Amino acid sequence: MPTPGSPQRKFRLADDALWAEYDQACRDVNGSADRSDDIRKHVEAVVAEWKKRREAS
Repeated sequence: MPTPGSPQRKFRLADDALWAEYDQACRDVNGSADRSDDIRKHVEAVVAEWKKRREAS
C-alpha cells in the first residue's frame, strides 16, 4: 500500500509469464517477493551510475 501523500507511479509489464518468473526470481534471490523494492533498488543503481558518469565528464 502506498504511503499517504506519495506519488503512485506505475509501470506495465504485459508478459504474465515473465512477471511470474520475476516473482519467483525475487523470492529465490532476495528471499522475498517484494518486487517493488527490487525495482526501486535497480532504479537507484541506474541513477547513481548515471550521476557518476556525468561527474567524470
